[in-house]
Amino acid sequence: MATESIQPGSHAGEKIGDTDDPGRPQPDEAEVESARLLENDARDALRVRDFTSEEIRRLADEYVALDLGEDTDEFILWAIRSRGEAH
Repeated sequence: MATESIQPGSHAGEKIGDTDDPGRPQPDEAEVESARLLENDARDALRVRDFTSEEIRRLADEYVALDLGEDTDEFILWAIRSRGEAH
């Protein structure tokens, strides 16, 4: 996934490192709930676009970890753009 055009938030650098998904930012402990809420809110809109549950979770984690916000509509647009760049 190309992230050059994404402007991560100020805390993103602290979250990139050793994770279950190497090289992908992960939300810190306090942000996990926000990522799960975002994932749940966006699930239906992304599933109709053939996103898998695993893909939605990974993208929600990354979105929150990069400090890009918590707005569901913005996340959905970002996820669709991110997926397009990855294919």
